[in-house]
Amino acid sequence: MNYEKIKSAVLALLVLISLAFTWGIWNYQPSYETIADGADDIVTEVEIGQQRKISELVKPSKIISHQGSSHYGTVSEQELDWIMDEMTKWTFFEPEDVSRSLLNKQEFSELLSNDSHVELFFSSSVPFNTIKTMFSFNDTAVPNAVFNRIIITEEENKAFVYFVSVQERLVFRSQIETRSLKEFKNRYVEDSERLKPYISYQIPKGSLLYVQKEPPLLTMQSYLSEQIEEIEAETFKRALFNDPSYVRRGSRSDSDEYTDGSSFMRINSNTGTVRYVNSAETPQSMPLDQLIEKSINFVNDHNGWVDDYRLFKAEPGSSDISYRLFLGDFPVFDSQGMAELSQSWGQDRIYQYDRSSFIVQRDKPLPEETVELQSGQKALNQVINLESIDPLLLTDMRIGYEMTLEQESRKILTLKPFWYYQYNGEWQKLFTDEGRPADGLE
Repeated sequence: MNYEKIKSAVLALLVLISLAFTWGIWNYQPSYETIADGADDIVTEVEIGQQRKISELVKPSKIISHQGSSHYGTVSEQELDWIMDEMTKWTFFEPEDVSRSLLNKQEFSELLSNDSHVELFFSSSVPFNTIKTMFSFNDTAVPNAVFNRIIITEEENKAFVYFVSVQERLVFRSQIETRSLKEFKNRYVEDSERLKPYISYQIPKGSLLYVQKEPPLLTMQSYLSEQIEEIEAETFKRALFNDPSYVRRGSRSDSDEYTDGSSFMRINSNTGTVRYVNSAETPQSMPLDQLIEKSINFVNDHNGWVDDYRLFKAEPGSSDISYRLFLGDFPVFDSQGMAELSQSWGQDRIYQYDRSSFIVQRDKPLPEETVELQSGQKALNQVINLESIDPLLLTDMRIGYEMTLEQESRKILTLKPFWYYQYNGEWQKLFTDEGRPADGLE
């Protein structure tokens, strides 16, 4: 056998080996063990509470129906849900900017409070790009604008919806089909049984403020520690840090602290709150519709909604947004931040996140106590006569619950109703002249 024949044989052998390896790679099926359900090494989704849709978080704060010189309204969650659900059935034609046609203050005021006009109030600014995800517009293009009130009315046998930004006096008008208003008119214009009498107060150089006329009768609710479930720190750690394995823990007398070097989390046992700060980001404003979308998605990603929250404060040109806890029809306030879920955003990621660190099992409260607050007229008179009040800075007034967490041998969480007023953008609790809460129990 000469050299050429040997070389050819070796080459043929190498080709056969290569083909064998290729065939093996194509047909190789590794044998994996079946992972049993509930195995410890499965990465599970973080579940603090639940997810929420935009329609569950963006709602009006009250409805006012103007009938002649009288005003009737409600803050009933059932009515707010009904009207928002009803409006999802309407088709809104392209909103038209009619701000210039309302040249003076009187014309603008008449638009808001004319006879048979129904007014929806929102606690926060709402962008058109957000509302179009809830309502049906005949055109995909909507104004790049925000509003905080919606006026619904019928004019010359035509039905209109006005989207109004009160401070800027911006008004966009959208026509809807007249027959769409039939059930709405029956419920809020022709029949006011579902509504309560409201009084109005003209804010100097501002719009009308509406307050429930009759003394409201509410309940005070309290819960023992057995009904207060602390959310585990490990749950927050897995929800908020990119790689929990790098997170290190430290302790102080009133809190536990966690950091991975670039992010920081503090869980305060005294105040029942969590604060997370991502120091790699800095606060940066973004379009309001994007801020709302990002903030909801962020909480949904760790199933972080543990109760009834609603969008409460968000303005164009800001990086901050907050959602407030509601007890039935009324917002909840406190001095520690337990009743508020707030966020501040950077360019790409969240910068700061504040929320409560517990869940209240509200099905087993302590025996309820009845509380009769002052009438709306008396409470309003008291507010506008306070020496520290500049009426120009008074913007709203409503009933709310104060949440307090008593630090004793056994924690007691209490929710007690009070009158609150919005002054210079902040909500403050109303006290009597003697310095005691105006709660009817004194």
